[in-house]
Amino acid sequence: MTKRPWIRGVARAVLVACAAVTGVGAAVAADEGADQVVAMVRRVFTAPEATARVTIERSDPFGGSPAREQGRIWFLPGRGLRYRSGEKGGQDLVIDRAKDSFLMYSSQEEILYRGAYGRAPARLRRLIEEPEEALSKKLSPVAERRDVRGAAREGHRLRAGALGEKAGKMSLWISRDPGSGLPRFVSLASDVDTVLVEFRQWKLHSKARPADLVSSAPRGVREEPLDPREFLERAGPGGKAR
Repeated sequence: MTKRPWIRGVARAVLVACAAVTGVGAAVAADEGADQVVAMVRRVFTAPEATARVTIERSDPFGGSPAREQGRIWFLPGRGLRYRSGEKGGQDLVIDRAKDSFLMYSSQEEILYRGAYGRAPARLRRLIEEPEEALSKKLSPVAERRDVRGAAREGHRLRAGALGEKAGKMSLWISRDPGSGLPRFVSLASDVDTVLVEFRQWKLHSKARPADLVSSAPRGVREEPLDPREFLERAGPGGKAR
């Protein structure tokens, strides 16, 4: 049996990344650094297109070494988003509202999984369609310094509402890059695992480029229907196909 694409980790990482750039509310707690949180998010949100290289690190709930993956993310507010893994055998996930498509290309399986836009995770669709609504939430950032890869990083912890989670279920933390002023680290922690996303080489484009939402799947590749429920339930590191 072959491993299913790591759509659960990818979708979650994309959700974290999008929450980082669009999910920080405009109404914040009285904190001298809160204005920096709003400013860095608004810079990404107001760009016609934002792109970045990312490193996604996911902890092993059984105590083993964390899984690490590098890739790229493209976010076009109102249009769609894409995450492409840079790892051998990695995946290319595309959500394109205009083309009514939700695609996952698995280079390991050489299969393009295809679904309609409406089958993409609802929270991702809301971030694409209504980023203004995400910005209107009161997420009350609280200044918090954390150790990230052996170095102290200044950042803000946001309440669980950043991802629509109930209090106590999730912890979302975001750290600003002191050079660019844009998001650098985002950490999403639950009682099961922790996902750390590092952003590098941010580019805020003056014009949206819909061609960036084109899948890397080769012409004529085998296609199968994409069932989000099956992938989200079964996938993950070590997940097996039926």
